[in-house]
Amino acid sequence: MELTVSADRATARACEDMIVLVLDDDENFRHAVAENLRDDGHTVLECDAPDRLPPLASLDRVTLVVTDYQMPSSDGLSFADAFHATHPRVPIVLVTAESTPRLDVETAARSFLRVLRKPVDYGHLHALLHQLSG
Repeated sequence: MELTVSADRATARACEDMIVLVLDDDENFRHAVAENLRDDGHTVLECDAPDRLPPLASLDRVTLVVTDYQMPSSDGLSFADAFHATHPRVPIVLVTAESTPRLDVETAARSFLRVLRKPVDYGHLHALLHQLSG
């Protein structure tokens, strides 16, 4: 029983240490992911478009990014490249409903990027975020 409590405390502490940027133009998806992350103790920044974010250099406390692939003003790969250029140690999770060979090639070439297909299982996303941050 003590090991379970210790593991829970360690997980909760790890959640509290993570600042996650959730970038998605789908308001329902963005809010659902952000709400679940907050419930787990994460600090969450939400935005609906890359051009509505503050300058990327000012996001230096972000420890993980979850971004949509298809957005009206940009695509998630372009954003991921720009964010990674400024913050090379921050892992990025690209969520998408699209599944094409070109996208698979594009994402495989980026070692800092992981892809999840929509619909996203929150438990899988949360586990991936902790795996990437560890």
